[in-house]
Amino acid sequence: MTDTPAAPSRPSPPAPRAGEDPFRAEGGPFLRDIWYVAMTAGELKPGNLHKKMYLGEPVVMGRRGDGAPFALRDICPHRAVPLSAGQLTREDDGTDTVECAYHGWRFGAADGVCRHIPSLVEGQDFDVSNIAARAYAVAEQDDLVWIYMPAEPGAAPQGPPPRFDRMVVKGDASEGRVSYLETAELACHMDHAVIGLIDPAHTPFVHKSPLWRSSKTLKEKEKHYAPSAMGFTMLSHEPVNSPLYTWLLGPGVKVEIQFLLPGLRAESISTDRHSFLGLAAITPIRDDLCEIREIMYWNAPTLDVVKLFARPFTRTFLAQDARIMKLQGEGLAHAPPLMQIPDADTLMVWYRRLKREWAKSREENRAFENPVKPKVLRYRT
Repeated sequence: MTDTPAAPSRPSPPAPRAGEDPFRAEGGPFLRDIWYVAMTAGELKPGNLHKKMYLGEPVVMGRRGDGAPFALRDICPHRAVPLSAGQLTREDDGTDTVECAYHGWRFGAADGVCRHIPSLVEGQDFDVSNIAARAYAVAEQDDLVWIYMPAEPGAAPQGPPPRFDRMVVKGDASEGRVSYLETAELACHMDHAVIGLIDPAHTPFVHKSPLWRSSKTLKEKEKHYAPSAMGFTMLSHEPVNSPLYTWLLGPGVKVEIQFLLPGLRAESISTDRHSFLGLAAITPIRDDLCEIREIMYWNAPTLDVVKLFARPFTRTFLAQDARIMKLQGEGLAHAPPLMQIPDADTLMVWYRRLKREWAKSREENRAFENPVKPKVLRYRT
């Protein structure tokens, strides 16, 4: 009887350097004191209450009578019934309120302060203004509705939501208007969704399509990166599919890709006459689930025509991402050690460093200091 040969040992992943957390299967903490994309302006329908969850917190969103968006904690302080089960109302003084479906308590849409408790009778000494549902800061900008998720309830934003260097506008408009939207849910922690979003090496394997280079025709690429306000930028360059982009936008096409915390990737494709901005925004719902929105802006008439038959392709693209995240989750459930290689995984390393620095700057009440340095990365994809 012969002995069974021992299985070859697998190399251990390199130990993290001092001050760096390991690449964790369970993902890290969500970032706070920062803006997240809640939805597009068109998704937030007037007259409706929208039941949402962000970073594990229940939120009800809607629009006041003047059209301004609002967001409250979706829990009535009285008996914990979701406020989203109620209705929008208006007080005699014109204040827009959200009425709870259980006892009719009404809370100001703008500030969450209780305005009325129907069961109280005259002479009962009870100040309803001492009760409030938590209100979140929201902003409507570039046809997007943003929500600010603070570390401490009620903390005010230190500035407006981010804008990208090349936000597409039409005519004399000062803000971008969404030309196209597709959404999907990813069954994973936000960290893994973001890492998949910025990963340059997965496209020919996950997104197999005649529109993309296959895994059999990989090419070496050299890309120049630099730090930006809250992330990093792949500097302007000519695209690989120049003939296609030239047909869509005209000659002289340049591409620039930005990543900003907490989970925003913007691909700008522009010429002297026309431009396109594809914004992928990831927003965590809870630890094991997040939303991704593919939001597109453009001012090229050709793309208005392409839009008519593009939806099946974008849906397929997002479904492929959802599938690979679900498959990855099967392995992550066993909390395995994870690895990283140069240079294709460098963007992942930068993302983790950016997260740590943002959290540390909030804890120390100081300005954020971008840890990313200019670098040239080379990889095959």
